[in-house]
Amino acid sequence: MPGSLILRLLAVLTTTMVAGFLTMYCLTIGGYFSHMVRTAQIEDLQRTYAPFRRRTHLKTIYAAAMLVQFFIAVAALTSGWHAPLTGRVLAVCALPLLLAVHRITGFTNPEETLVSGQALSDAEAARYLRLNLPLHAFYACFYTLTAAWTLVELTHI
Repeated sequence: MPGSLILRLLAVLTTTMVAGFLTMYCLTIGGYFSHMVRTAQIEDLQRTYAPFRRRTHLKTIYAAAMLVQFFIAVAALTSGWHAPLTGRVLAVCALPLLLAVHRITGFTNPEETLVSGQALSDAEAARYLRLNLPLHAFYACFYTLTAAWTLVELTHI
């Protein structure tokens, strides 16, 4: 099996992994976080989650998983220009898109403030509630469609 095919398969696998993570975030912990903010139980959430996040190095682990997908997608994109490119280009663009949307919408600060255990203002809480699940659902859909597109392209080489 050629190395370029292995990289494209890994790109599909890691992109699907991130899509699954983001989908489950929406269905589980993201919904729980939103519930805790909506019901004014922020301190209760932060009292347990922030120390857990620090103790388990969760931010680093999450970043590593996202970066593995990105770098495998870059390697898959550069491994062969003769095959269809759209899915691989989308896979490379997924993380930069997520980060740009987070920043442009102003979601980055309220999210980090909440999960790190810092005081969240009413305005930040409102922004968090308005954007948390819709943004993560959008990201989950983008990663899912990207993985599916890339897989379909693999079946047509």
